[in-house]
Amino acid sequence: MSNVIIYLNGVEPYLKQWFINEHGGNDPVNLVRGSAESNILKLFLKKRPDDVLPESPLPDALAIFAPSFKKQDPRTYNYLPHSAKVALHQCIKNRFDVQMWHDLHKFGNVGKQNDELVYAWMEAHGIELSERNWNAIVKRY
Repeated sequence: MSNVIIYLNGVEPYLKQWFINEHGGNDPVNLVRGSAESNILKLFLKKRPDDVLPESPLPDALAIFAPSFKKQDPRTYNYLPHSAKVALHQCIKNRFDVQMWHDLHKFGNVGKQNDELVYAWMEAHGIELSERNWNAIVKRY
């Protein structure tokens, strides 16, 4: 683990809460070696160009510790281009969708009202029980 942090701005609140919970509840997040997210960073982290200043994180940004890779010290390789940040965000969304579908599709035919089922799933995955989060998750489902 390094002390270098990669910030991902624009991550939806429910997605950020889920991702932090999935990685042990620590903020900044320590990625699992070999995970899809870790592999994206391994592939796309590079030296910061001289003409690019460090990006200021927004208050609600998702913070991720830059992992150390062989021949890639995070003190040097800590710049993630915009397109790679978009790919990382999409990867997190895809993993969320897969887990949500895997967990909830079994109950899809049990009545039309799944309000409490979604709230229970949110609670089990560290997502704040708010109407805003619920609406966003139900739309994704």
